[in-house]
Amino acid sequence: MTTAVGMLQNNGLSSPQRQVTADVSNGLKAGEKISGAGYSKDVKKRSEDRVHTGKVTNAPELPHVEVNQQPLTLLIRNLTVFSIKELIQLLKISVHANQDPSAKKTAFLQLVVYLRNQFLKLYVLVKWCRTLRNNNFNTMIDLLNWFRGSNMAVNNCIWALKASLAGMTNAKLPNPDLITALEVLSLGRPNLQTHNFTLSGEERAENGQKTSAVPSKLILKTLRDMNIILSVKISLMEIPDQFKQYSVCDGRLYISVENEFEVQLSTTHQRMPLFFVDLKLLFNELLPLNKYKLEKVINEVLYKSPRPLFALYKILHNYVLSVQMYMIHAELLDLESNSKYAGGNLVHHYDSRKTTINLKYWSNSRLKGKCNATIGIEEQTGCIVLRWYIEEVAGSQSEIPVRYTNVLSNLGNILDEIMFNHSQMIKAELLSTGVLQEDDEISDALLFNVPSTPASVIPIQIKINVISGVFYVRNPSGLLTFYINQINKTSTTDDFIKVLNRLKLDKIISILRNMFEKVGWACNNVVKLNAPVSKDPSWAQKKILFRDLFVRLENWPANWYLIFSVISSNATCIIEKRIGKIAAAKGSWELKYLDNENVLTLKLESMTYQKILHLKKTSLHKIVDHMIIDSLNGLRMRNRICSSKQLGAVPEYIVPGDQTHHSSILSIELESFIGGSSALKYILEETMFLRIDYHDSKIKLFGKFRKNCKAIGKQYNETLMHFIDEDALSFYMSESFTDLNNIVQHFNTFKQKLMQIVTLTDVIEKLHDFYSENFSIVALKPNEISFKYLKNSKDDYDCRILIQTNDDSVKKLEIKLSPRNPQHIFQPFIDSNRLDYHFVFNYLQFTSGFFGVLESILTTSESQVKSTNGYTTVSLQLHNLSVYGLIYYNPETSTKITLMIELRNVFLNGSKKLRYFVHFADDEHISTKSPAYPLVHKVRNTVFMVDSTSLITGDTISGLASPKRAKAASLIRLADGICCDAADIELVIREVNDILKIDCV
Repeated sequence: MTTAVGMLQNNGLSSPQRQVTADVSNGLKAGEKISGAGYSKDVKKRSEDRVHTGKVTNAPELPHVEVNQQPLTLLIRNLTVFSIKELIQLLKISVHANQDPSAKKTAFLQLVVYLRNQFLKLYVLVKWCRTLRNNNFNTMIDLLNWFRGSNMAVNNCIWALKASLAGMTNAKLPNPDLITALEVLSLGRPNLQTHNFTLSGEERAENGQKTSAVPSKLILKTLRDMNIILSVKISLMEIPDQFKQYSVCDGRLYISVENEFEVQLSTTHQRMPLFFVDLKLLFNELLPLNKYKLEKVINEVLYKSPRPLFALYKILHNYVLSVQMYMIHAELLDLESNSKYAGGNLVHHYDSRKTTINLKYWSNSRLKGKCNATIGIEEQTGCIVLRWYIEEVAGSQSEIPVRYTNVLSNLGNILDEIMFNHSQMIKAELLSTGVLQEDDEISDALLFNVPSTPASVIPIQIKINVISGVFYVRNPSGLLTFYINQINKTSTTDDFIKVLNRLKLDKIISILRNMFEKVGWACNNVVKLNAPVSKDPSWAQKKILFRDLFVRLENWPANWYLIFSVISSNATCIIEKRIGKIAAAKGSWELKYLDNENVLTLKLESMTYQKILHLKKTSLHKIVDHMIIDSLNGLRMRNRICSSKQLGAVPEYIVPGDQTHHSSILSIELESFIGGSSALKYILEETMFLRIDYHDSKIKLFGKFRKNCKAIGKQYNETLMHFIDEDALSFYMSESFTDLNNIVQHFNTFKQKLMQIVTLTDVIEKLHDFYSENFSIVALKPNEISFKYLKNSKDDYDCRILIQTNDDSVKKLEIKLSPRNPQHIFQPFIDSNRLDYHFVFNYLQFTSGFFGVLESILTTSESQVKSTNGYTTVSLQLHNLSVYGLIYYNPETSTKITLMIELRNVFLNGSKKLRYFVHFADDEHISTKSPAYPLVHKVRNTVFMVDSTSLITGDTISGLASPKRAKAASLIRLADGICCDAADIELVIREVNDILKIDCV
């Protein structure tokens, strides 16, 4: 209080009147008072003296503040630099920003207003400083700082007073206690009545001996009275069963509960309640107790409870249990940090509210979630018990204890017994699976047999650490260390056995890989398939493990492997051998081909170095066979390997005569080999044979024609095929290979050659349907056919067909007519690629007779014109493929006669047929006075007039009078012309030409 007032006085915030009073009272004694008149006179006198003398006491100097002050020039400079930077930054951003011009102007205006306000603040500050007298604004700053400090000091004093006031709210003492407190403070002890006895501890000497102030008889009498009072009182009270063992002695009631506590009670009168004297914990007498607090609690229970001893036992029993639980908690803490269980092998959680301890052992083992125990108070007995929660014991009628008492004095032994029993249970469970055996020499070890070679095994000793629950082996290898770590991560026995089986499988794979690598095989450790090669759904139930081993030789085709599927169970191990192709696709390995028909099953014991060397010699040919089959399957060609048992059904000319050298024979379906063309089955046999001679490095494709067609009679190029027998039905194609990987590439060559043969045969068969008496093939090459089809042709060839093919089929047939072919006029139409070759062949066939007679007419006309002037000239005009014009022109008489020949489709007897329509041009009007009129009239009356009265006979016509001859079968009379087929067009054209070629007179 004095300090707070002093602080206020020093800060100058207290009233002047109190200050004057304090100054005046410094010279007075305690208890003296100052009168009001004297006080006023003294003050008045002092003020008058000050006025007269002119001495005024100066205020203390204010502390000067120099922190956080800057010169005005620096402020102006910094503000100016800041303004320029802001303007530059705004201009840079506005140039590159895609904003509306109005938005840019608004942003610029906002920045200008902001900078103006900053300069205005600085201007106002400068003006304010100039208004001060003598520019003493530094004094104003110092004064403001002094006000702030004074205000803080006053606030601190107020809060201190408030805190002290709140602490003295309950400070209330009765008067006797207050008096006694003063006596103790002044005298050192209370001033109590002695009742003519000296106080305890005071002694006096009589006759040289020290005697007690209180007589012994009185003390003994008092103690006997108290014993009687206590005996009578305890006999009249209800006593719990636990308090039956009590005794009364020395004025005290001794109540003892075995292994818990001993409490001492007493009383001063029969009507007075019992009160607490002393307490002793029998399970630990050295444990310090807070007897002061216990006395208050026990006395309150004995005074207020209707059944005081029952309430006393309940509270003391609960107290003892709490103390024991805390002692167990402390002991567990010591075990977890300083004993063999250190390192996380033992963990517990103490819940003081529920008075339970949840204990977990083997925290680093595979069963860390199942190794639990609970220490708590059993509701039936009220004792502390440890209950072990283990599923195996709870589900069986086992003699292994799960409930333990006397936990406090025997905690370490109980934990050892629990862990030992648990390890024995795990051991018995593992032995029941039959995978592990018990070691006869070491009782706590389990034996697991692992193969060391295909025909022998070696036992591995597996032990369990009773303290940590971790399995371990002595002197482990890298592989064993890995799998022991995996074992310690399992949670069930099935998983445990599965890890051991994986260890066994890995050891088998390691043994096989080592054997293969020693004899020159290459084992691929990179290939990982998404699914195993050999898998049976029932294996999961039988707990069978499987893994694939991929081996190959360096000279094998790429991506081809021998796949060994190792299938391991608890009792046996078998190996399945297959041939497969594995390739990488889209970041993963895919099985492209697998031979499931010729699977070889072996036992592990049968795997020897001799067998591996034999596989090295005989596997290459099988790999090549399957590589070819895979290629054929990829091309969707149906095929089959001809094994030694099936060679009897293969033609003799395909089977090689020398059986000492190995060769492979495959049968291939023709239709699938070519690409699905159904027309080929009428040309070649359905089955072809592919033979690979490894000693000659040759691959041959054998085939056979169904019939001896005219195409086969021609001599094919020897590079295309080789005929075997004289009848020219069986043939083969041959190619040499240098690399096994390139064998498949020859399929395209065979397919291309075969397509050429089939295409040539097909084209020749179609061409041979032309006029058989005139048709003949003059040249035959792989991609070229030259033939004649015109009557009386003198060229080397009339037509040549160039065959353009791709890898799979015929791409294009290019038809080239001989330059001296009378039908060469159609070559531009053929080259336009708008006409189908079937149409071209039919067209050439149909018009060959017409252009044959036309060639003779044009040749005769040219020769006559050259020899004798004045004869009529004949020329051909081609309008299109279906309309021709034959023009007869006589220059002497200036007459021109145009004979039109048209090709039209007509319906005769219900079928559509192509016919020639011969008539004169419609646009020519020849008058009766024209020199050409008699000729035209004669053609109409003789050639066009097809009836019985105007039949023409004879081979030649001399003059206008011509002999008669028989009518052609296909002639049909039209209104202005005649219709006929290809067989009679030559006759009609010759008759018309014989009439029109005569010079007009």
